Amino acid sequence: MESKKKNLDQLRKKFNLSIGALGCLAYVIFAWGVDGVLLQGHNGSMPWLKLAFGFPVVFLIFMFATLISARNNNLIVRALTWMAAATILSFLFSILSFQGMGFAWKTFYPILADQISYTLLESIRGRLFVIIVMSNILFFIGGMLVESASESMIKSSGLIGWVLPILFCLAFFGGAGYVADSNFNSQLRDQIISVNDQISAAAMVKSSQITERQERLMRRFTKLNVQLNGPRRLFVGSFDESFTQTLILIDFDGVWTSCSSINGIVGNCERIFD
Repeated sequence: MESKKKNLDQLRKKFNLSIGALGCLAYVIFAWGVDGVLLQGHNGSMPWLKLAFGFPVVFLIFMFATLISARNNNLIVRALTWMAAATILSFLFSILSFQGMGFAWKTFYPILADQISYTLLESIRGRLFVIIVMSNILFFIGGMLVESASESMIKSSGLIGWVLPILFCLAFFGGAGYVADSNFNSQLRDQIISVNDQISAAAMVKSSQITERQERLMRRFTKLNVQLNGPRRLFVGSFDESFTQTLILIDFDGVWTSCSSINGIVGNCERIFD
């Protein structure tokens, strides 16, 4: 009987760790995975950089929180563990998104250092507060559901009986990743996507069918004297408090240019080193 109880406890811990690993994956997919896919599809520069740096740390935090939670039957300790993990990950997300990426861009592109400014603005602190609050709530619920999802894997005889509790648990961790992405990544990403789409539109315009709006758009890009339909990579060089006004730095196959963007609408563009 004692041996059976011991084996059951080991199995439960194993399932807890498996669900914790899946929770980590759910968080990372919505925090940086979607961001990477969208940037990859719209010529974003180094679209997987945040995921590459963030994933190892997130994995360790999830595994540590899962282990502590699995070894403690005290509900308060388990709740505080997952809420602490949520708070740490929120600060990690902020540091990686701004100080980390600002440092990375200056390291990879030192010639553009004067064009890059990822200052920690007051608005970022406000967004961080929202992420911390929402992540704490979602991690608290998701963390509490890990144990019940593990129990369903042990006791349920049908596939649906244990898959649904796991998916329900993972939804909260994925939701926390989505909250972080929507507060820090999405608006700056949308600016890159919009500018890239306008470059593509300008490259496809035929002079015989041009409208007044297209003519204005063409003038902004043609003065750069670059191949608009050639390879290019874009990233955000700087931004304002509301993330609505940005400076997009663009590498047109070795020719560096900058374009100001307000709510995704391209303003002035110029070569950087002319």
